[in-house]
Amino acid sequence: MAIDKGWDGWIEVGSPAAPAKTSEVPQITEWTLEMTGDALEKTAFGSTYDREFEPGLRGWSGTLSGYSDDGDNVQDYMLDNFTATGGPYTSTEMQIVFVTGHSAGTTKICGFNGKAVLTNVTRGATPEGLQTFSAAFQGTGKLDTYAT
Repeated sequence: MAIDKGWDGWIEVGSPAAPAKTSEVPQITEWTLEMTGDALEKTAFGSTYDREFEPGLRGWSGTLSGYSDDGDNVQDYMLDNFTATGGPYTSTEMQIVFVTGHSAGTTKICGFNGKAVLTNVTRGATPEGLQTFSAAFQGTGKLDTYAT
């Protein structure tokens, strides 16, 4: 059984208008992808002693974190969603690709792909360390499997 290694993965973002043209977010050390589903209770009188449920809506969200790279256009693209001139919060939908690695024995890249709204960007610094960058996003619509 092949186990995916963390160093085999990365994350890409871009415009949903051109989903095939996403770019890797550099200096990322960790990303998460959470997929959820609602359980709708349908317990009624006469249902014995056990609760009963039906599947409901699905959703997904994620985060990424790593080191700040001031010269990087991809991190700047994400920051611009919050700091764009000409108005208040201007977050837009973006395409996100989570690459989990390669298919066993091939060069085929696989992972997950979907549209999301950027909900948070954080920059941090300490005197003794490197500056950090993190972001969170909420999926909108379905999450597809991804393979090249």
